[in-house]
Amino acid sequence: MEYVQLLESLGYHKNEIDVYLALLRVGPTQAGTIVKATKRHRMIVYNALEKLTDAGLATVTRHTKVQIFQAADPIVLLEQTKRTHERMQIAVPLLRKLRQHTDAVSVRTLVGSDGFKTNLQEVVESAVRHPSKEICIIGGAKDTDFYNAVGDWYETYEKLVKKNRVHKRLLAPASYHVKFKERFQKEFLSELRLLPQNSSSPIYTRITHDMVTMELYEPSLTVIQIRSAAIARSYLDSFTLLWNNAKQ
Repeated sequence: MEYVQLLESLGYHKNEIDVYLALLRVGPTQAGTIVKATKRHRMIVYNALEKLTDAGLATVTRHTKVQIFQAADPIVLLEQTKRTHERMQIAVPLLRKLRQHTDAVSVRTLVGSDGFKTNLQEVVESAVRHPSKEICIIGGAKDTDFYNAVGDWYETYEKLVKKNRVHKRLLAPASYHVKFKERFQKEFLSELRLLPQNSSSPIYTRITHDMVTMELYEPSLTVIQIRSAAIARSYLDSFTLLWNNAKQ
């Protein structure tokens, strides 16, 4: 059943899940009833009840010398998930700082439309983590490639950029069509400068303070994503040199 898989994904063992489900069905009861319902060894059931109680998914009360167990409302699972999410929101930036300190290099390949969109989202997220909130782009692929690849998701991408007030700077070949240039310049916080006519490359490169991504549109849509502050700095230095010498 789907909820069994969900409980497993939250870290609960099969024995604990079976005992919790039995408690939900039976109601307040003694351990012996759960032993019969689950057909588990008595010790396994008691261990599961102890873990469920510690996790807040079960309660135990005493009536004379008898222990009565009862399942907690499943809403507890949502509360636990929410608390875990809140803790991870605190932990992730701290873990990223450790990664930035060691400047570990991470390389991965994303393919297809979903991979392309995922990369765009992560590039924006990377830009937001830096005070400049900037994405530097070096164009080279055909001027229609990006808009064809992003398709109907373009509006979502622009809303994401606008919501986070991300600034984009694009170095594009002078050969790009005037309609492309006009469209890009109308986008939120976007600047465009032109490279010489003979500047060409089959890829689109996006650069933030700690990421470099290279988009290849042919023969199939592929993104190579590099996470490294040192490598990103090198690309940004080259971008700045080109930007300062490019035509407005």
